[in-house]
Amino acid sequence: MNKDCLRYILSILACNLESLATSEEITKFKKKYGGMNWHKTLEKDILEHADNALTLERWIKNLVTFMMEHNIHSNMQMERFMIRSNK
Repeated sequence: MNKDCLRYILSILACNLESLATSEEITKFKKKYGGMNWHKTLEKDILEHADNALTLERWIKNLVTFMMEHNIHSNMQMERFMIRSNK
């Protein structure tokens, strides 16, 4: 996949995590990936770190996995999922 597309997907996921997660969940995420220097927002720190397609894909997977494990989602995302699963 195109690097710009991967950066966009990663950006959206990081923003979603920051806006939907509790401060406890954000702290858990930062502890889980403690090798990172967390100084700014999750989005900015991850995007600065992810400088190639492989790293971008890895962080997308990390974010999705964490959000699934902690049931972090917006109501709109759940409504879409329910609509698709009922078809």
